[in-house]
Amino acid sequence: MTHDRLSRPSRRSLLAWSGAGALTAAGVSAGTGTASAAVHPTPGSALLVPSPRLDLNSASDNWIRQKPTRDTTIIQSFGYDNANGHIYLAQVTQSGLKLPGEPAPVSSADRNRHGDLTITKWDMSGNTLGYMYLRGFGHGMSIGVEPVGSKAYLWTETDGQEVQDPVHPSDPTKVTSRGRRLARFPFVDAQVLDYGSAGLTTYQPVPGTSTYTASVDPVYGRLAIRFRDTDGAMVFQVHDLDLARLGIWSQPLANVREPDITAVPGWPLTTYGRPFLQGYAVVGRYLYLLHGNSYGSTQNIGGQDLVVSPPGVGNTFITSVNLATGALDPAPPSPFKETVNPAHTAAAYSLDYREPEGLGVLVPDPDRPGDFRIGMGFASGVAGARVATVYGKAGLVQPS
Repeated sequence: MTHDRLSRPSRRSLLAWSGAGALTAAGVSAGTGTASAAVHPTPGSALLVPSPRLDLNSASDNWIRQKPTRDTTIIQSFGYDNANGHIYLAQVTQSGLKLPGEPAPVSSADRNRHGDLTITKWDMSGNTLGYMYLRGFGHGMSIGVEPVGSKAYLWTETDGQEVQDPVHPSDPTKVTSRGRRLARFPFVDAQVLDYGSAGLTTYQPVPGTSTYTASVDPVYGRLAIRFRDTDGAMVFQVHDLDLARLGIWSQPLANVREPDITAVPGWPLTTYGRPFLQGYAVVGRYLYLLHGNSYGSTQNIGGQDLVVSPPGVGNTFITSVNLATGALDPAPPSPFKETVNPAHTAAAYSLDYREPEGLGVLVPDPDRPGDFRIGMGFASGVAGARVATVYGKAGLVQPS
């Protein structure tokens, strides 16, 4: 697979990412590449050819509803192993657990501060098949799943650092964790994996940057990463997955700054506030963003505390960004219309609590990888007994 000539996805993207053919086509010898830092290509450099785009206003279907995960905390993200038919979900480890090497049960505040995560492995119906604990990794806002044969390798943040909780920006006692590096490792059932463990492969694609997360494009065989750049801006890059695995970050296919959806002309700030980014996914030329807050969330808008995510309605939006230009695509109309881009979604509106959490790319048939779906994750249930739900969109707009 050459990363500037690919016009359509292939089954190889799903099942044979580890092959040397893509590396040779990209001018890199398999097994001999050395790590190199990412550069920033100019948006519009045409490294990404036209590809299908999700119809943001297509129907949202109930795929999995209110299923438990290993822990009882809110899920943060999820990803599909399309080759083997599994789903992996990330969440902050729950309070009260005593894992190997810990002298006593650990509180939820300390799990948050330290960046301890729990990974749950589901089948495609939401039944738990296994779990894994990650200590010192981060918050888990997005994870990537890379199938290799019958195994799944996960791409996550790691080297968690303590940061102010963005949900409580004015309360110094509320802290959480974000990873300063990326990690790639195999899912191993019941394993407890620590940052710094022998054999854990980690990367820092751009020196001096932080707040890393990742997502795998299973259709085109790419890795999307998000990080805080040296100037403080949040940036998305897309890399060939084969090169990323070798630690070669000097040939990004796309580099765009994270858009502010509330900057869209006519954005109804007093109605929906400033929705939090809750997940992202990439397929081909398009980046998809999921924003929103839990039901009942309030924000100070113009000096008033307003409910920005009313129960039964919410402020969940899905947005598509053209990675070749960095612009929202389709372009938002003026005046603002919430059925275009960003598009408001009422998926799973009847859930209690209902907080959007993560995007995942589903490929139902590996022989037809171009026929993909986008799943949207939601947390619900009461504190101490959270459950996970996935609704999905299947409508695609073909390139003209």
